[in-house]
Amino acid sequence: MKLKTSLLVGLAGLCGSWALATESPVPVWRCGNMYTNQPLPDQSCESVTLQTREETQVPQPARRAAPASAATSPAGKPASVRVDASAQRERDGQAKDILSDELKRLTQRCQGVSQAAEVQRCAADQAALKRELSRLP
Repeated sequence: MKLKTSLLVGLAGLCGSWALATESPVPVWRCGNMYTNQPLPDQSCESVTLQTREETQVPQPARRAAPASAATSPAGKPASVRVDASAQRERDGQAKDILSDELKRLTQRCQGVSQAAEVQRCAADQAALKRELSRLP
């Protein structure tokens, strides 16, 4: 008797899951830029029929053997390009000027901030800019 009951319960479970799988999809509503299955009464929404999603395998591009050249290092990474020391100093100076200007503007903007969250954000941004400035030579 227990075997019949177990078999019957199992069969009912399979039928129930099959019924759920073949059941019509749940309606989806588009309310502006938001999609939902439970629109609010005061929203102007329109019913949307969604396509079933099919999963496909995207073919991988064929790999070509890279020609050996002097521009690649043994690990296959591009060799780093050397920059003239004076050009690097100029770039560092420009970066320092940009970061300094940004820190000045941020400091001025943060003086007028009153909310706690904004004060914390300003302090964190200032600390980040100061760290970046300290990394430059």
